[in-house]
Amino acid sequence: MDETYYAELADDQLFELLFTCEDRLELAAAQEIARRDSLSGYLAQVVMDKQSWLMELPDWWAVVHGVYILGYRGGEEAVVPLVAALRWSDAFDSDWVTELLPSIFGHLGAPALPWLTALARDPASGWSVRDLALKGLAAIGLKHPETKEHAFKIIGERFMDEGEDRLLRQLAGQILLDFLHQGYRMALIKFAREEWAFREADYLYPAGLDPEMVEHAFRQGETQLWHYSDDWMRFYDPGETQRRQKRWSRERLAGSRPGSSVKPPAGGGRVLPLWRHKGPETPPEGGPKV
Repeated sequence: MDETYYAELADDQLFELLFTCEDRLELAAAQEIARRDSLSGYLAQVVMDKQSWLMELPDWWAVVHGVYILGYRGGEEAVVPLVAALRWSDAFDSDWVTELLPSIFGHLGAPALPWLTALARDPASGWSVRDLALKGLAAIGLKHPETKEHAFKIIGERFMDEGEDRLLRQLAGQILLDFLHQGYRMALIKFAREEWAFREADYLYPAGLDPEMVEHAFRQGETQLWHYSDDWMRFYDPGETQRRQKRWSRERLAGSRPGSSVKPPAGGGRVLPLWRHKGPETPPEGGPKV
């Protein structure tokens, strides 16, 4: 369908597409939804409501579209709904959302800083929520240079705090390494050597950084920033839609059916220890505490 078709639809007809089109919603429809101020509140309601994340297919795709479209729409009013979406997507392991949230927050910019700062500093939020918050801060710093000092101050603060959860220090250190932050070069090498010493003492220890890899990365001088600047709206490209349909078909033939009663397979996947506590299943309430 072309843009004119979607522009002529009433709000309720357009909004209904989020629940019926599964992962085949067209880019023109997503953009038209983003343009309508009258639908922004409904998008926010979808992504903030826990029950939305528990819906069966095809309705479940509405939360994915809601997050992507709010991110595309941008603006300060999108921050609170997307912070709530961060919590819910993490709680329910929705990689279709969590993998792209850092880039989305990068687009939102400075209005998201206080919220992500509060999450990053809050031990009760759990390591994976805090990791997403730190990545979101890094993405904002990348996209909005005037925020970079604050963003990396918070990331460095978590990395350098010896009283912090060791896993979160590993994750913060990886972000600093991705950006090859020169201010933390020696601290990263020292931390990686400690990690390797722990690994040598206990082969089951999940070392987060390899000292040789850290030194090699700084020598090469090549940053790894794709995770902080991804284009989430690529989801709506016809080629991407076609690839997903082929994937679902293969998995149905293999006996894994992303049908009406199960969620589709995750879009990515962080390889992290699954035994670590992920925090409470409640979105943040009230304003951020910075």
